[in-house]
Amino acid sequence: MSRRHLGAVLRRIRLASGLKSKEVAERLMVSQPKISHLENGNRAISPRDVRDLCALYEVTDQKVVDALMQTARESASRVAARRG
Repeated sequence: MSRRHLGAVLRRIRLASGLKSKEVAERLMVSQPKISHLENGNRAISPRDVRDLCALYEVTDQKVVDALMQTARESASRVAARRG
C-alpha cells in the first residue's frame, strides 16, 4: 500500500468518525496542513502518527491499527531505500 493509499484510508476513517481535519489537528496539537498532507500522501506518516490518529478515531480493531502502522513502516523504508 502506498503512502497515498494509506492517507486515503485514514481520511475515510476520519470522515466516518465525524471529525473535521481542523478538529483532528487541534486535538493532536499539530497543524491542519499536516493532517491534509498526511491524508493526501504528500508527507510521510510515522507509525506513531497512525497510532495517534487511530486512537482519536476510536479504531478498536487492533489488527487494523497494526496493519496500518506496518504500512507506515514499510512506506518509510521504501522511501529510505530510494534515497540510498
